[in-house]
Amino acid sequence: MQTILLITISIIPAVVLLWYFNKQDKGQKEPKKLRWKIFAWGIMAAVFAVIIELNVEELFRYLGVNPIRTFWLYIFLTAFVTAAFVEEAIKLWVVKTHAYNNKNFNEVMDGITYTIIASLGFATFENLFYVLDGGFGIGILRAIISVPAHAMFSGIMGFYIGKAKFAKSGATKLILIGFAYGVFYHGMFDFLLFTQTALMFLVLPLLVVMGLHLRSKIKMAHFHDHLTHTEPQKLSAWRIIKVVIATILILLGTAGAIGTVALTQDPTSGYTGQDIIYAGIIAATLLVISYFLIRKKKT
Repeated sequence: MQTILLITISIIPAVVLLWYFNKQDKGQKEPKKLRWKIFAWGIMAAVFAVIIELNVEELFRYLGVNPIRTFWLYIFLTAFVTAAFVEEAIKLWVVKTHAYNNKNFNEVMDGITYTIIASLGFATFENLFYVLDGGFGIGILRAIISVPAHAMFSGIMGFYIGKAKFAKSGATKLILIGFAYGVFYHGMFDFLLFTQTALMFLVLPLLVVMGLHLRSKIKMAHFHDHLTHTEPQKLSAWRIIKVVIATILILLGTAGAIGTVALTQDPTSGYTGQDIIYAGIIAATLLVISYFLIRKKKT
């Protein structure tokens, strides 16, 4: 029974995200048969990735790169090459081979849709192993963080694949730009987690930034597909900076308030109810600052 529950927890995040991103496809819906085909190839791509990644890891060990003597170099290469480069390249291969030249790939948004479907097939296979090994806690954590992250890495890449499909020139350049975005975001996400330090918490603002970036690309795809006549504003660097700062402030305020409450339970800590009030005021202040940072001014 427990195994069935763990398998269910492993699959549900992909099902929810497939439903959500299908809703974002405002144009012609993709055939179910093709969608399931790409999802299945995403699962098989995960198998290919494991084989390739094991060989890449073996090459690094042969070159003397290991987590003991060269820790930071090791996690950088593991994050950006072993994981990000290999996995995003395989997802790109799935879409290029099995969807790109299909007659149903007839909108820019289809690049996002098919790449996300492939990524969720990949993430579901990966999720099964992590959750069956790690249990319910890992399943919940991955449902909130890792599975959506896979969709975002690849969805941003997919926008450029969609643009390349209909570009009169420079299609290869567009695909390479998208691939670079996918590798960068995926590599940064894994690198922060691999550090096993306080840097891990930076994956939360990174997820927010990726979400904003993907939403911006979905709106742009709708514009290119003539589903809207107003060209959306590009996501500015200043907007990204403000969102990152706001996310960090929210994390600090929440962590400070929770930490203070926890410390008051320890009689040796010296913390009192008054400290909870102070922590609450600080948290509320940080939340207000965050609100003013991320709110959009009416034009």
